[in-house]
Amino acid sequence: MIFGCGIDIEEPERFNKHYFAEGKLSDLIYDIFSTREIENFSVFGKEAFLKGFSFKESFYKAIHDENVGFKDIEIFFNTDGRVQIKSSALLTDLLKNLKINEIKTEFQETEKYVISKVILIQINE
Repeated sequence: MIFGCGIDIEEPERFNKHYFAEGKLSDLIYDIFSTREIENFSVFGKEAFLKGFSFKESFYKAIHDENVGFKDIEIFFNTDGRVQIKSSALLTDLLKNLKINEIKTEFQETEKYVISKVILIQINE
């Protein structure tokens, strides 16, 4: 059963303007992403930061819980195109209590936009 779904659309041009200042990462990047995510994204370039941000926005729309912070969920990109998602202890407990056992995510890209979709799936009882 679907617990929640979220979608986010980001414009690379606008994102780059606000999150990359003078060729370096802005302070906002450090507020949104963990050190491990930043290291992973650095391998894949600016596009990874954009996708990571869009994923987090769509995840929060799907979970709709104000106690969950940006760093409670992490996303990592693999060279084969797959993603790996990790959650903090707080989020892991919340997902368990809500009986959410799967986080599905999908990205779509156009010349002007990156779109992230997240669907949270609950265990059927």
